[in-house]
Amino acid sequence: SPRMPIRTSTARRERAREHTRRDILLAAAEVFARRGYAAATLSELAEAAGFAAPSLYRYFESKEEIFRSLVGLFVGEMDATFEEPVDRRQPLAERLEALLHAQSRTADTFRSAFPVLDAAGPELAAVVPELRSPRAGLDYYESRLVVWLRRHAAKDELREPPEVVARAFAGLAFAFRSCPGDPKPLDGARV
Repeated sequence: SPRMPIRTSTARRERAREHTRRDILLAAAEVFARRGYAAATLSELAEAAGFAAPSLYRYFESKEEIFRSLVGLFVGEMDATFEEPVDRRQPLAERLEALLHAQSRTADTFRSAFPVLDAAGPELAAVVPELRSPRAGLDYYESRLVVWLRRHAAKDELREPPEVVARAFAGLAFAFRSCPGDPKPLDGARV
C-alpha cells in the first residue's frame, strides 16, 4: 500500500489531539461545577476524562492550564457563533433568532461551567485575569454583538443604535442564561 504523506498523518494526529483536549475540558467543566475550582484536583479531572493523572500531563501542564483552556474554548466557540453565515434576505428578527439558537447550543455545552465562572473570586482571577471584573462576560458579549449588528443589520432595521440594541440583548441573554431550553422565537417586529 502507498505510504501516507507525513503532513496528512501529522494533521490527523493534531486533530485527534485537539479533540481529546476538548473532551478533557468538557469533563473538567463538570468537575469544576461539582467541586469548585479550588477543591478540584488534577486526579479528579483526569478520572472524569477517563485518564490516569500522569497521562493528563500529555495534554495539560496543570489545573490552571485546564481552566484557562476551558475559558478559551468557550470564548472561541461563542466567537464562532458571531461568524456564522447570515442570510441578509431574511428579516432581522430571523437573523437574530438564528444567532441566538447557535449561542444557546454553545452555552448548553458549557452550562455546567457557568457557576464556576460566576463565582470567580481572586483565585480564579489570578488564573484568568479577564475574570477580575464581574461584567467581563457581559462586556465581551455586548461588544461582539455590536460588531455583528453593524455587519448584519441595516440602519432602517433598528429603532435604536447598535450599541443600545446590543446592551439590551446582552442584558437579557445574561439575565436568562440559566433558564433551560432554547430562546423563544422573536415576534418579527422591528428591533
